[in-house]
Amino acid sequence: MKNNKKVTTRIVTNYTPSDDAVTEIVYCGNVTEIKVLAKNPSSNISRFKHISKYEFLDTLTGEVHESPKQGNSSNKSRNLNKSFENLRYLINNNFQSNINELHVVLTYAEKMDDFDRASKDFKCFWEKASYKYNDLEYIRIIEPQHTGTWHIHVLVKTEKKGYLTLPKDELEKIWGHGYVWVDKIKNNDNIGAYFTACLKNVDVFENDSEKPNDTKCIVKGARLHFYPQGKRFYSYSKGIKKPERRRTTYSEAMKILNLNDLVYHKAKDIILADEETGKQTTVNTVLRMQLNSTRKKKS
Repeated sequence: MKNNKKVTTRIVTNYTPSDDAVTEIVYCGNVTEIKVLAKNPSSNISRFKHISKYEFLDTLTGEVHESPKQGNSSNKSRNLNKSFENLRYLINNNFQSNINELHVVLTYAEKMDDFDRASKDFKCFWEKASYKYNDLEYIRIIEPQHTGTWHIHVLVKTEKKGYLTLPKDELEKIWGHGYVWVDKIKNNDNIGAYFTACLKNVDVFENDSEKPNDTKCIVKGARLHFYPQGKRFYSYSKGIKKPERRRTTYSEAMKILNLNDLVYHKAKDIILADEETGKQTTVNTVLRMQLNSTRKKKS
């Protein structure tokens, strides 16, 4: 029998979770992210529900995962969104627009659409670069362009005091495959959100070989379809610190968090809809909040 179930979401206004709602807190630099689940794992007998031949729903989080053997393009985007969430946490825990941080972009002079080669090229580049600059840490993201080629974004930092300087000409010699762009990371209190949004969206005027120009036409989420399935598109060096995670209840979380830093608050119902019968079942409610200790408050 054909499975016609579909996952949708619905915004919930004026929502307050129960005191014992499962709450995950992720501390990442100046940003703290909170996810509150209405349903407790211990009270949910059937946590995972198959919604299609190749997909299953985690009713606790509202996340859709592909079955181990196969998947489809829409589910690929959902899985990538989870990866981008973890990348956002990692970036924010290590980069805060300090003077000892830089954003480096490695490009190819000619069209290059081989992900594995891009990964190997970066490894070779970093081995040479770290020989000359041996005090650096990085987060590396391989980004597909809508034209079919690849860019490699590298967030670089040093623990030394003072400005980090990496001469563009020297990096281009080490890279050897095309143009290199070096810029400061500045005036951004949520670098993780900024970069992950750019890495998911497509600017139809983007250029394969040079720094993007000021003319932009953004298609949100369009880049997700260009990422190869089953490939890890980001990596990081040993000195990059993973964010601290804490699992607690909603009432306890409200006692320890500084809500004066609240910059984002949104709740959604996760709905499992049967397209054949029209029946809709709310499997969970997820509240997401974000605190930012450095964002200037409106007077």
